[in-house]
Amino acid sequence: MEFNKIFSDQLDHCYAIMRLQALNRDFIIVASEENHPCYAYDLNNNFNKSTVWSDIGGTMTMVQIPGTLNFLATQKFYPGFNSLHCRIVKETFNGQGWDQSIVGEFPYIHRFDIIPKTKDDYWYIGCSIANSKKNTNDWSDPGKVWVGIYKDKPQKITALKALPIRITKNHGYQRMAGYSLITGEEGIFRLDYPTKVDDWQLQQLSSIATSDIVATDLNDDGQLEYLAIDGFHGSYLRMYDNNFHTLARTTKETPFGHALWGGEIKGHNYFLFGWRSGAQGLKLIKNVDLTGDLLASHLGPSNVLVYQKEQQQYLLSANREANEVAIYQICDK
Repeated sequence: MEFNKIFSDQLDHCYAIMRLQALNRDFIIVASEENHPCYAYDLNNNFNKSTVWSDIGGTMTMVQIPGTLNFLATQKFYPGFNSLHCRIVKETFNGQGWDQSIVGEFPYIHRFDIIPKTKDDYWYIGCSIANSKKNTNDWSDPGKVWVGIYKDKPQKITALKALPIRITKNHGYQRMAGYSLITGEEGIFRLDYPTKVDDWQLQQLSSIATSDIVATDLNDDGQLEYLAIDGFHGSYLRMYDNNFHTLARTTKETPFGHALWGGEIKGHNYFLFGWRSGAQGLKLIKNVDLTGDLLASHLGPSNVLVYQKEQQQYLLSANREANEVAIYQICDK
C-alpha cells in the first residue's frame, strides 16, 4: 500500500479538519489553531480553495450540521490553553461560501459535539480543558463536561449544565455508535445520551491518563480494539481490547502524540497515528502489538482522516509542524 501526495497547500498551524459533504457538494475544511484562516477545498472542482474566515482562528473542533453544508466550530482557543474567551460560531453555506454567526462564548471548550435529538434540536456536549486558569500552565481547576440542547433555530445552546465530574486536561473526544468517549488525566469515560428513561450517564472505563482515543476492529475478531495516547500529548501508545484490558504499550517515545484515526483502508482495518515532536512521524498501525509502517517523517500531524471519493481512498493530513495541508491518494503497490 502506498500513500502518494497529490495535493499540498500552506496553512500556518493547521489543526482542525473535516469532510463536509451534502446537497451534491463536497468539501474539505481545514482550520488553524492560531490567528490564521480556515479554508475550504472543493473536491468536485480540483481542490479549488475558498476562505471560510480569514483570521481569528483558534479552532479545535468543527462539527457538521447533518444534511447541510453548515457547521459549528470553536474559535479563540488561545493563547495556549488559557482560552477564557473561546467561542462557538455557526458557518452557514450561502451557495458560494459561508456566512458566520456567533452562537456564544464557552470558556475553555476544547472538544464539543452535537447529537441529533429532533429535527432542529441536538444534544450538545462540550468538554472544557479547564474550568479556570491563572496562566497556561495552571491546571488547578479541572475542566467539566457540559451538556445541553443546541437549537439550530435560533442557533442557541439551552438547558446548559455541567455533569458531576471534573476532568483534568481533557483532550480526547470520540463519537461512537450511540455514545461518546471522553478522555483526560483521570482516564477514559463513556457518555451515554439521554433516553425516555435515563438522563445523561457517565461511566469510567479506564483510570489511565489518556490524551486521545479511537476504535476499529483491527484484528477482525468481531470486537473493537482501541488505540489511545497515554498522558496529555503523551509519548506512548496503548492498545486496549473491547473490555479495556491492555493488549500492548509502546516502549519507544513518540513525543507529543496527537493525530489518531481508525477504520477501513483497502478492505482491512488499520489505525493511523501522528506525533508532533521528535521525528514528527505518521505511522500506519497494522497489528494489536502496535507494529506497522512509518509513512512519513518531519510532518507533525495534528489530525488525520481517510475519506473515499469515486471508489478511491485518500488521506487528509493537517501537517501542523510543516504548516501544510496535504492530501495523499492511497494506492495498492
